[in-house]
Amino acid sequence: MANKQLVEEDLTVGEPVKWHIYDGNGRLLVKKGMSLRSERQISKIIRLSGYIKTDVNNLDELDQNIAANDALSPFHHIDGVLEKLNKVFRYIIYKPANPAKKVPDKLRSLSKSIIGLCEYDMDATIGSIHVGKDYSYTIIHPLHCAIISYALAYNLGIRDNRLHSIVCAALTSNLGMFEMQAKLLEQQGPLTPKQKEEVEKHTMRSTIMLKRIGVLDKLWLEIVLQHHEKQDGTGYPRGLEGDEFIREAKILAMADRYHAMVSPRDYRVGLSPTEALKQIFQGRGKEVDEALSALLIKDMGIFPPGSFVQLANEEVAIVTRRGEDRMKPTVKSIVDPDGRSYKNPRARDTSDKEYRVMGLTNQPSQYEDDLLKLWDYSLN
Repeated sequence: MANKQLVEEDLTVGEPVKWHIYDGNGRLLVKKGMSLRSERQISKIIRLSGYIKTDVNNLDELDQNIAANDALSPFHHIDGVLEKLNKVFRYIIYKPANPAKKVPDKLRSLSKSIIGLCEYDMDATIGSIHVGKDYSYTIIHPLHCAIISYALAYNLGIRDNRLHSIVCAALTSNLGMFEMQAKLLEQQGPLTPKQKEEVEKHTMRSTIMLKRIGVLDKLWLEIVLQHHEKQDGTGYPRGLEGDEFIREAKILAMADRYHAMVSPRDYRVGLSPTEALKQIFQGRGKEVDEALSALLIKDMGIFPPGSFVQLANEEVAIVTRRGEDRMKPTVKSIVDPDGRSYKNPRARDTSDKEYRVMGLTNQPSQYEDDLLKLWDYSLN
């Protein structure tokens, strides 16, 4: 069977591919008609030795009995990052420091993967923050803080080593309360005085742990130490205020606050992304930096990816992409006007009067996430 090896010039961002594309092992990689969303996706296809079969009359027949390959899905790679992060954390916390293990290098490698995911498909990566929470909060929280921190830092023009330092700091900022955090998640009442004292020590404890495993990056360490300082001076551990603590720490503080607000607990549901952004806006200039508050809201949009919204035709939809006009995001309808779930999500144009977004709604009780279909990574 004749094959044609693809080159980057064969593929164009935003245009449906004209063929089924296979990887070097013969597995279906991209289905005919699927649109590629970034140059990074195209580069990955080429790295996987993407090719087409040129002597098949009916390419649609090749769909039969071929397992879907989600190598291009960011969600597949997010799962991989979470698994690695869990292993690294447990090594740091439960095993003696061993310089030969080069733990800082492993954390930098994870930072590189996260930055790659954000560059690859930022909307899908943001969406993963708000839907599909299968891992424990102690692992999910640092990853999601890293994603939000990346978005803010990138929009501020921060690049290269400084950007990696911020992402690494986001991943490791709560190491000093890893075990305690899991217990606090189940606690319904306020912190006891002893618990509050321990919590307020965790930034110093995290910094010491990072130094012990060989982290020498001063910016990384300072971000971790300062990320619970507040604009009004009521934070910890030093009670710094205003410009007394660094912008990079303020970025992580914003990400940490936002994700804590949208995350559910055993005793409460998380806030909707829109409600969390509203509360951050109301608290701007007090606990969090005013300029960063405005930037987060502008970048996320009123309805961030992963938000459940009600449309004018009474369908329930999920926001999948922010769009040029943040008031008119791209959505997929999942429930019809009579409350019945669609078998497959239906794309809607919210600039159309019939499908305009009327406001937020709750996640339907019967709905189960299919992230690949929602973000157009499914081959079916």
